[in-house]
Amino acid sequence: MKRNIFICVLLCFQWIIAQNQFQHSSRYLVSTHISDQDQKQVYTFHILNAEKDQKVMSTLTINDTELFEDIFVTTLENPGLKGVSEVIKVEVEYLACCAYVDAYYFLVNTSGEVIELPQVKNVYCQNADMDYQYIFPGQEYGIEANILKTQTFYTEQAKVKYVNLKQSYSWNGSTYDLSKTNAITSY
Repeated sequence: MKRNIFICVLLCFQWIIAQNQFQHSSRYLVSTHISDQDQKQVYTFHILNAEKDQKVMSTLTINDTELFEDIFVTTLENPGLKGVSEVIKVEVEYLACCAYVDAYYFLVNTSGEVIELPQVKNVYCQNADMDYQYIFPGQEYGIEANILKTQTFYTEQAKVKYVNLKQSYSWNGSTYDLSKTNAITSY
């Protein structure tokens, strides 16, 4: 009996942790428009809300179409920020000798308005063990009323080794401001 309770508690804990990660979502679509500008192709992507009459949430423009590979949309529900219902993360991937990923984060408030965070850029080459990302209060290493831009290092098994805080943005319920805190490291 004790073993069954332990397994149940362990599964519930893993489910709670899994809920605080970005997940693939079918709520948002990507519409692509290709145009010619100054004798070169330009890709324009519209991030659409599939549930609300395909309302355009944001628009991204890709100028380097030769290296463009793919675009990924994931969401984080209940990020732990007052007045924010979810975070949309759009990753645009370019391939050359390494993978270059531009990540765009959009906070969706409870009124459906979108607030864009500063872009995050990552480069993944062979044996890459680090990336930059935003961490929100509802996630591991998150801090209440703060959005953290972090540098995360990974083990060879792709588990978090440690996290460096690069920037912190304070959240007041409707906007964010760059905090004047010092960088800290968490192990």
